[in-house]
Amino acid sequence: MKNIALVGMSGCGKTTVGQAVAGLCNMEFYDADAEIECVERMTISEIFERYGEAYFRDLERKAIAALAKRDNTVISTGGGAVLDKRNIGALKKTSVIVFLDRDIDEITAGLDTSNRPLAKNKERFLRLYDERIGLYKNFGDITVKNAGSIDSVAKNIIEGVRDFENSDN
Repeated sequence: MKNIALVGMSGCGKTTVGQAVAGLCNMEFYDADAEIECVERMTISEIFERYGEAYFRDLERKAIAALAKRDNTVISTGGGAVLDKRNIGALKKTSVIVFLDRDIDEITAGLDTSNRPLAKNKERFLRLYDERIGLYKNFGDITVKNAGSIDSVAKNIIEGVRDFENSDN
């Protein structure tokens, strides 16, 4: 099985569901944002505040490029990873990209914005969603709806990835 890379809006469940997929498939799990925080020794919000979005996006591109080179891995990307086609290019080489789709009302109802600098304001978050939804749909090799239990969504991803790998895609 190729790597599995999850894309989608902040709060759609990429980390939680990605960990479940990794556990079910005996794969490693990496969260690109967590990797950046570990290397930089500061939160994503602190990086944005100190250095700005362009600096963060450069760190994100480097982190995704490194993660994409790993084997047997589930990768949770940041919500804005699809904004840079180099991220998608790196992931496409080694991964099946899964758009984890979740109803926007469910995302905003439970969204913790404390470490999401671009989601601190609901109106701005909804604008970001409108700007990015087409990118998620376009770059995802498959789309899986995050509805139901974590385990059932993880199993739907695994089934979708296997079907995709067995098709002529």
